[in-house]
Amino acid sequence: MHVFNSLPFFHFCGIILVFLLITLNIKTRQCGIFIMGIWNFIGVVLHETCHLLVGLLLFAGPTGFSLVPQSDGNGKWVMGSVRFRKLNAVNALPVGLAPLFLVAAAFLVYRRWNGWFAPSLGSVLGLYLAIFLLLYESLPSAQDLKVAFNWKSLFLYGFLGTVAFFVWKG
Repeated sequence: MHVFNSLPFFHFCGIILVFLLITLNIKTRQCGIFIMGIWNFIGVVLHETCHLLVGLLLFAGPTGFSLVPQSDGNGKWVMGSVRFRKLNAVNALPVGLAPLFLVAAAFLVYRRWNGWFAPSLGSVLGLYLAIFLLLYESLPSAQDLKVAFNWKSLFLYGFLGTVAFFVWKG
């Protein structure tokens, strides 16, 4: 078997692709909002859709959905947003951390990829690209963390976690 037509070589190329994507991601921040918006569009769609779907499922009352980059007035850009009118102690944590479901999606893609595509350089690079995109966009933003970890949610889930711990230990 030729070394350039082997699975280890394909994975080596995939790792190089990930480093290239990380570098490009860093460089797009220096290219202006238009390029940054184009580069991040697919990921922003995934990220904000997670917030929207979890908000709908938990009755958070979505009132707005935007995929257009907007200035926050302080020199920073918001790539996308979902606004809710009924966030409360119960649903704020899951809605704020909803993009973490993309980690599960990345795991499923990883586990099933070879069933969908025959191993080749193109399919392995596609796998690395898909996993990178899903994992990168699963990271909650600072605003997501503010929503998720408000004092009411922390109190509620802290209390429930403590009760569950003592019931389980008992």
